[in-house]
Amino acid sequence: MITGSCNCGAIKYQITGKIQKTVNCHCNLCRKMNGSAFSTYAAVLQSNFELISGKLASFKVSENARKHLCHQCATPIYNSSSNYVGLNILHIGSLDSVDELIPEVNIYGESKLQWLSRISELPTFDQSMK
Repeated sequence: MITGSCNCGAIKYQITGKIQKTVNCHCNLCRKMNGSAFSTYAAVLQSNFELISGKLASFKVSENARKHLCHQCATPIYNSSSNYVGLNILHIGSLDSVDELIPEVNIYGESKLQWLSRISELPTFDQSMK
């Protein structure tokens, strides 16, 4: 069983089926909507998503998409889209354990930031820089 939650702990959910696909999305909408260089998502069937606790807020972010997030702390939980009926597109950061989820594909590569190809070459610190 796969579980997920928000930052404040109000939202708890579980996934009762398998992850359909894990993707890195590089589109401009995802960058703006999530304030990041790209977004990583795990697609699951809506019927396999069970909200255990908490209240989700929902916002229309484009003609076809809605973002669902914690009503209290605004942690993004999943997106839904009329382009992908029947799927919840989970924000991978809301999953409680993600070590075994490896993205299978990059989408919207035309918008991918050029410096991402060199990210593994950057100095890495186990904790924050002091």
